[in-house]
Amino acid sequence: MTYSLLSGVRVLELSLLAPDLLGMHLADLGADVIKIEQPPRGDYVRELGAHKAGGVSFMHLRWNRSKRSLTLDCKQARGRELLHRLATGADVVIDGLRAGAAERCGAGYDELRALQPAIVYCSLSGTGRRSPYAQLATHGVAYDAFAGLAPPVDDPADGEPRIPPHVGIGMHAAPLYAGMAVCAALVRARTTGVGSCLDIAELDASVAWQAEALAGARGEQAPGRVDLSASVRYQYYRTADERVVLFQASERKFWRNFCDAVGRPDLFEAKPGDAVGDHARGDEELRRELAQIFRTRTRDEWIALFLEADVPGAPVYPVDELPDDPHVKERALLIEQDHPVAGSLRLFSTPIHSDNETFSTTPAPAPGEHNDEILSEVLGLSRSEIAHLRAEGVV
Repeated sequence: MTYSLLSGVRVLELSLLAPDLLGMHLADLGADVIKIEQPPRGDYVRELGAHKAGGVSFMHLRWNRSKRSLTLDCKQARGRELLHRLATGADVVIDGLRAGAAERCGAGYDELRALQPAIVYCSLSGTGRRSPYAQLATHGVAYDAFAGLAPPVDDPADGEPRIPPHVGIGMHAAPLYAGMAVCAALVRARTTGVGSCLDIAELDASVAWQAEALAGARGEQAPGRVDLSASVRYQYYRTADERVVLFQASERKFWRNFCDAVGRPDLFEAKPGDAVGDHARGDEELRRELAQIFRTRTRDEWIALFLEADVPGAPVYPVDELPDDPHVKERALLIEQDHPVAGSLRLFSTPIHSDNETFSTTPAPAPGEHNDEILSEVLGLSRSEIAHLRAEGVV
């Protein structure tokens, strides 16, 4: 039997891009997420990116999985009326539009709260509802650039600044913060009947990740962004099979375990290191010794030795090798799915695990795929009423 942490929670999602991830996180945990999309094309994330399957973006296949799609033209009075009817039975509304856009289509917090006082309304946007930048059109890199997480790199050819390779921290972190906030607000709503209006900004999430760096910039003791390039006992090493392992024996006890396990107690005797932790920064002689040692075993053999001898470290994978790792298999982090358009897919699942519960996923929907289902089951409309809505272009 399949159980879910958010069973019985209904979410209305009006969003594009990063807010799709918030809806995905909630759907992964079992919420009924109804994605409200503008007919006929819906969320343009389906068309984004170079990587596609069956002409459908992998971003859409992942971010919009396990949701139901309802195309609804909220610019029409009938569309707004149907949205309001859906809101009266909803627990959560995700407003992933630019500040003011939801209000213009009848989906603002004040309007929906009047219909459902316990509604948890989460606005997730680039710069937030209250900001001098609220109307500034922005995309993913903007939030990390603002926070100093994507510092410009001068092109050696012309000296002009370029965007560095980076992971969109704000874009991915903000939906996680929002998910935590939504679940907390749901607890209050269920116990008190009082709803919430949450205001989460991707830019704020990027800034939050700079807390330690800010402390360091102010002269306080903080690790900030750590440069481990000169470290030796805490470093990458190439193995006999041309793979890479991460070696982390910086504490003296772990360093001794390693030296004993490889039959080199002389290394420990010559350079025992600090008891608290010693990366042996800049010790190029030791770096060469360790590089030769690590070349004597394969990556998997080193991980087996680390486990047996109690030595900190980890395998280093390119992403295409992750599905074969025993950890990924044991924790069911990979799911296989048959999509009606994209075909057979392998996707990474939610990293959340709960005792005696499993979480299932369904394929990302086509625009309006669940129109009839939602309108009939949730709102009780007849076939003729739905046909009329379709003829009028409302759905």
